[in-house]
Amino acid sequence: MGNKKAAIETENAQSEIAGAEMAQTTSPATMKACGLNIGKTPGGVELLEEFMMPVPEMQPRDILIKVAACGLNPVDIKKRETNMFGAGVGTLESPVVLGYDGAGTVAKVGSESSMFKIGDQVYFAGSIARNGSNAEYVAIDERIVGHAPTSVSLTKAAAQPLVLLTAWEGLFEGLGLTAGDPKIEGKTLLVLPGAGGVGSYVIQLASQLLGLKVIATASRPESIQAAKDLGASVVINHREPLKQQLEKEGIDGIDFVFNAFDTSVYFDQYAEIVKPFGKIVSIVETDKNVNLTALMVKRISFAWELMFTRPLHGIDLEYQGYVLNQGAKLLDEGALKMPHVKVLPWSIDNLRAAHVEQYAGKVVGKLVLTREADAAALTARSGGA
Repeated sequence: MGNKKAAIETENAQSEIAGAEMAQTTSPATMKACGLNIGKTPGGVELLEEFMMPVPEMQPRDILIKVAACGLNPVDIKKRETNMFGAGVGTLESPVVLGYDGAGTVAKVGSESSMFKIGDQVYFAGSIARNGSNAEYVAIDERIVGHAPTSVSLTKAAAQPLVLLTAWEGLFEGLGLTAGDPKIEGKTLLVLPGAGGVGSYVIQLASQLLGLKVIATASRPESIQAAKDLGASVVINHREPLKQQLEKEGIDGIDFVFNAFDTSVYFDQYAEIVKPFGKIVSIVETDKNVNLTALMVKRISFAWELMFTRPLHGIDLEYQGYVLNQGAKLLDEGALKMPHVKVLPWSIDNLRAAHVEQYAGKVVGKLVLTREADAAALTARSGGA
């Protein structure tokens, strides 16, 4: 009996190896992708098109992922308009494929890859210096990829990676906060704005993991409600002066600020409302000068957060895989909940429409485009499924 069981196990293992080898050798040579094609220049949404191109060449630590769904972020707009971290705004000599959120299935593994196997379901943000997830396949260094959460579809999972990484790095690295630290329990954090993709995770991580009192900003009924539903203790309007609204709520100052808007716009107000030894982290660049000296007397610290820093410089890549795995675990355990996700079936027309909606700055939660068959049933639902 034991010999028979061992023989069956050996046969199964050999079948798995044969299947993996076959999958590795039958990957297509070309694929459909959407973005800016050869000969185009970065610019308006009308430049986005669908085209055929070679499946990405893989580096030794890469995995090749068959993309099921991809999320949209403000960085997609910036990349389309300026080709940031690419060859610039001149005529393109090679295609630029956008998309810096995604989820899918591992189709092939690199020669030095060891963290995933063919068939694994994964999610990722990727690197802005490489072609992205608006394609049938994407190649990504395995160290910045996580196992997809099991409690939601790949479509919903595609909404989480970039915003989770940004919120996590901004809180734990940029602001230097530590879960369980009794010195920060009950202190205040202002997140501006609160109902977007990043803000949705900042609210949850700050309130639930760090024990902070979160003040979020929002200006529309639906975004105000979204921020409250995610755990904000107080919601104020970023279209009105901040200090007076905080005072009306009995809040005499802010300990930490997570800024997700043009850094220059609210900088002077932050300098006014942040307490001595407080900290500010910002994720949005500015073309204008900001008065850092205004922070000096109260010894307020300022830090930048850019989740692409690690993949751009090849530094500490494993940390992002760790964060993605932790985020999936927290979501599956119910400690995090998925914010509102608007789902559109995959097409070039829907991609263009999503760019227009993202640029308008009124997205609550995230936009996702999917190739999953039940996309229509998922449209405009939040959480679950």
